Amino acid sequence: MTSEYLWLLLAFPALGVLVNGLVGSRFRETTVAAIAVSSVGLSLAVALGFFWKMTTAAPVARIVATTLYTWLSDGALQIRVGLLLDPLAMVMVLVVLGIGFLIHIYSASYMKGDEGYRRFFVYLNLFIFFMLLLVLADNLVLTFVGWEGVGLCSYLLIGFWHQKKSACDAGRKAFIVNRIGDFGFILGMLLIIVVFQTVDYRELATIVKGSHGVSPGIIALMALLLFMGAMGKSAQFPLHVWLPDAMEGPTPVSALIHAATMVNAGVYLMCRVSPLLGQSPEVILVISAVGLTTAVYAALSALGQTDIKRVLAYSTVSQIGFMFVAVGSGMYAAGIFHLVTHGIFKGLLFLGAGAVIHAMNGEQEISRMGGLFLEIPATAVAFIAGLLALAGVFPMAGFFSKDAILWGSFEHFGMTFWLVAFAGALLTALYCGKLFGVFFGPKKYDGHLHLPSRLMVWPLAILAAGALTAGLLGFPMFTKDTVFARFLGFPATALTADAGALHNLEIIMTVLQGVAILAILTAAVYMFTKKKDRMAALGDAFPRTAALLAGGFGLDRINDVLLVRPVKILARFNARIIDSRIIDGAVNGAGYLTMFAGRLLAGLQTGQLRHYAFSVIAGTFLVLGTALYFAGLF
Repeated sequence: MTSEYLWLLLAFPALGVLVNGLVGSRFRETTVAAIAVSSVGLSLAVALGFFWKMTTAAPVARIVATTLYTWLSDGALQIRVGLLLDPLAMVMVLVVLGIGFLIHIYSASYMKGDEGYRRFFVYLNLFIFFMLLLVLADNLVLTFVGWEGVGLCSYLLIGFWHQKKSACDAGRKAFIVNRIGDFGFILGMLLIIVVFQTVDYRELATIVKGSHGVSPGIIALMALLLFMGAMGKSAQFPLHVWLPDAMEGPTPVSALIHAATMVNAGVYLMCRVSPLLGQSPEVILVISAVGLTTAVYAALSALGQTDIKRVLAYSTVSQIGFMFVAVGSGMYAAGIFHLVTHGIFKGLLFLGAGAVIHAMNGEQEISRMGGLFLEIPATAVAFIAGLLALAGVFPMAGFFSKDAILWGSFEHFGMTFWLVAFAGALLTALYCGKLFGVFFGPKKYDGHLHLPSRLMVWPLAILAAGALTAGLLGFPMFTKDTVFARFLGFPATALTADAGALHNLEIIMTVLQGVAILAILTAAVYMFTKKKDRMAALGDAFPRTAALLAGGFGLDRINDVLLVRPVKILARFNARIIDSRIIDGAVNGAGYLTMFAGRLLAGLQTGQLRHYAFSVIAGTFLVLGTALYFAGLF
């Protein structure tokens, strides 16, 4: 395939939006679903065609680009509507469309009977369109259009059940928090335009490498501002607070946001502007520190959750943190590799959680679950495969991608940094063990189970197979020159030296990490299945600690006290004093003054001739007197 077909990747989802949005009300649910699913499926088929062409081409020829038209031209600055499909974008396109396609199929059954069925699929297709625009854009401005588009769609989908106040609040929260990050994105983009007079990624990479006349501080500021945008979109501490509340949306939305689309955008952006990061070692350190803090903080918070979807939500925040650790270690290929594997097993886990919730008539509390393995065995096996991959158990995909990140953190930042990252990995195994309690241990649910349909089970089976086999992309092990890294074309190591003599140490640490993770997971499974009541009693014995973990260390409350309440007080002051009394008072005061003057002058209109004659004579003398005065005659 050539560049002339590149636009088809965007056209099919857009067509699905238009057809279902404009005339979908005339169709049955099955027709609406068929249109939405086929639009993503056709786009996926086009993407696979490009992928085949790319894998058979020489590395230097693995770029497909096209310019649809010039959007803005101002001297040296050219902003085009152009699409760029290189190996990095190709990987993202396959993740978005591959997992998105399965989520669409799953949703056809999961959302059956919902009064907003058509609207749901319109939003899903629109989400896919904007995410594809984000990753295919060849410049920062067009990326920002897609960036804002997925933000809009997340607001619509999180608040999809708008009859619930909690869903509306969650959608609004996601929208506002992301605007904070987007403010940084905009400032960074404007700074790049002012300094470099371009927003094109390929031009930017060339200019940055030769930008000896630009202050390193300016380049660092550009990178830091763009990272601020990435923090909001990828839910990094402290801009992560919107994501756990995003669970108010339908479960397929959670899978789409947390696996295939929105949360990956920040990691993708950082890899796309890696030339900037390569010139900003201070920013690299900040990215790593934020990623590490987020990974450990969110893993601890996940451990304290009792809602199955909120556990997975905090897990997503934690795993994205690991991806940023990889970016900060210069291991861009490792970060994207974990993005791919995480997209597979986290999509599996969210869809599996949806199947469990569907089976239990909407129940989401883990404490009311248990013994479901024999009731829904296919879902259970797939879900467990996802948990093993998330925990990083060999030979699941998560083992290979997480190991690469842990080793990169040790190689670049040393033992202390690695110990903290490894603690985050162990905490991951711990809360994964907690989720085993959904399927094992004593049965807690006595109601009638609604078995998931085949349309819900088959996507789980496909994703489970991916969770088992995707790790092969990380071969050969113990080298940065993996199959995946070679395809991406990133330098084998962006910021670190060759491991060389550390090769044996890497093997030893990998084995020890794997054994420790397996041991923690096994112990956690035993405690949360065989000793479930004892674990519940442990939480009762330390209520403050349990509440602290469950509340995400009280960050929402802190934000409420320090930010939300003061802003509300200021808003009320502005509304009641500044707006009502000062601004409205000034406007209304001018009107009242005019009316007063009018009444005053109206009093002079008596209708009697002598009064008018007196006014004329007095006016004449006043004019003459003024003229004589200024003439200096008296």
